[in-house]
Amino acid sequence: MSLNSNEEDEKKTPIHVEINELDPVLSTVISLDNKEIKIHAKDADDAMQFIDDIRDLEIDPAYEKKLLRKIDWMLMPIIIALMSCQLMDKTTNSYAAIMGMRADLNMLTGDVYNWVGSAFYFGYMVFEFPSNILLQRFPLSKTLSTAVMIWGVVLMCHAACHSAAPFLVCRVILGAFEGFMNPSYIILTGMWWRKKEQYMRTCVWWGFQGFGTLLGAGIAYGLAKNRVGDYSFASWRLLYIITGIITILLGVISFFHMPDSPAKAWFLNDKEKKYCLERSRENQQGFGNHKFKKSQFIESFKDPTVYIFFVYGLSYAIPNGGFNNFGSILLNGDFGFSTLDALLMNMPGGAIDIVFPMTIAYINYKFLKNRRLVSCTIVNTIVVVGMCLLNFTSPRGSRLAGYLSFYLATAVSAGVCSIISSNIAGYTKKATVNTIFLVGYCAGNIIGPQTFQAKQAPGYVGAKAAMLASFIVGTLCLISLFIIYVRRNKAKDAKRAALGDKYSIPDNVAFADLTDLENPEFRYSL
Repeated sequence: MSLNSNEEDEKKTPIHVEINELDPVLSTVISLDNKEIKIHAKDADDAMQFIDDIRDLEIDPAYEKKLLRKIDWMLMPIIIALMSCQLMDKTTNSYAAIMGMRADLNMLTGDVYNWVGSAFYFGYMVFEFPSNILLQRFPLSKTLSTAVMIWGVVLMCHAACHSAAPFLVCRVILGAFEGFMNPSYIILTGMWWRKKEQYMRTCVWWGFQGFGTLLGAGIAYGLAKNRVGDYSFASWRLLYIITGIITILLGVISFFHMPDSPAKAWFLNDKEKKYCLERSRENQQGFGNHKFKKSQFIESFKDPTVYIFFVYGLSYAIPNGGFNNFGSILLNGDFGFSTLDALLMNMPGGAIDIVFPMTIAYINYKFLKNRRLVSCTIVNTIVVVGMCLLNFTSPRGSRLAGYLSFYLATAVSAGVCSIISSNIAGYTKKATVNTIFLVGYCAGNIIGPQTFQAKQAPGYVGAKAAMLASFIVGTLCLISLFIIYVRRNKAKDAKRAALGDKYSIPDNVAFADLTDLENPEFRYSL
């Protein structure tokens, strides 16, 4: 297809070739473990339907650069807004806790408040696999946007609670619907951007959760500062109502704005859609497959890297769950900041969340040959040092530096999410690995608040020790992933070299919906 298309060629018309026009068996490949795999048309990726449209397509770098800029501007703002909203919703508890919520809901005695954070992740964990199945079976962005609108309604319901029990029920339901968010954006990132582009984009949308911290802390500060006699009911209740309204509005915008795949993008013309398809070939992944594949599900549990993702998710989330729910309490009680100052002290962390991941992604791309696991390991080691400062030093300045070092870990968790997007192929396998990773993440967030025992207040020595241990384990996980992926790439290269001239690249294997272990052309990002 010529790139010098006239204006009529670039009209926003659908591109489509019926899958039953292709051979029932498209090709046969030999996997890394010498297993013969037949690629059937009915099992192929959705992108295979459009393969004839790009058969002779040649990529013009200048045109692709313009297209990439367009994709970034059309998709990243809404993704950023929703991710910001997600963290704002999560950290609302931390702000509300020092704005009178614990007293109003009788949560001042014992460890009742600990379960506020944990309850959210019980809902998240239990519904994580069903949410991934729904995202696979139904239009991805429409399913996500509907979940966002429902979670906004549930968030507003928090304001109507007058005791701990209904509040905890709201937290469980909220977790169930927020569980759609992360797997959706991991899938979307793999669908729209090349592997080399994914870490920066993931750092942007993951890191901009920090804007949610800035906005949430700012709203909470404004409500807390003017709370006396100015509102007909408690300022913490207004906080939940305001954040709920913002969430619902963003869900509506997402429903109409976010396309389910590049092939259905309302803002792309025909030529741009074809470019998107060709760009995805490099990833050895397409647009997804709506059929649940038992073989890919089973492979997920045989792949040792999946358990490493689980352990990393657990290790990152234990400190995360603690900070999200007890961060302001720690600043208020242990560090000695006033209520208003403690709310404001959340803002530097939010700023670090935004700036640092993008900085690390740039350094990684410019100087480390896009080796994400290397940069993530370095950053996680720095966080370990920060946790040592928090645990073992006395001056408030050094302890505060240790406290703020937690926010550096956002760049690492973003890197791990981008590794899942890049290095796990096969739509069912990706959904399963997403689930396992996020179950670990949920378990950690359930455990995290429980490490803050009331009897250890205000210093919470046990919680701080748990944070340090968690980041050490997370660092070991990153090193393990790097070693495994290096070995797998070498094994695939050796197998190809052994075949010599006998090896030929299977036609369109990138769009066969094969797993990373099945596809002989797949190489792991490091």
